[in-house]
Amino acid sequence: MGDLFKTLKEVIKLSKINSNSIQKRDEQYLAQSNDLFDLERRQKEIDSRFTRKL
Repeated sequence: MGDLFKTLKEVIKLSKINSNSIQKRDEQYLAQSNDLFDLERRQKEIDSRFTRKL
């Protein structure tokens, strides 16, 4: 039982690290936008990636 909790704890820890790297990648992508319209298009693209996962 202790091994199960240890494994779950490691999975949660790795998922947090992964989500932080995805968030940084998305922020860098948004920062590269040329103007407001490009920023909005990029935001919609990121949002659509999120909704496709659901």
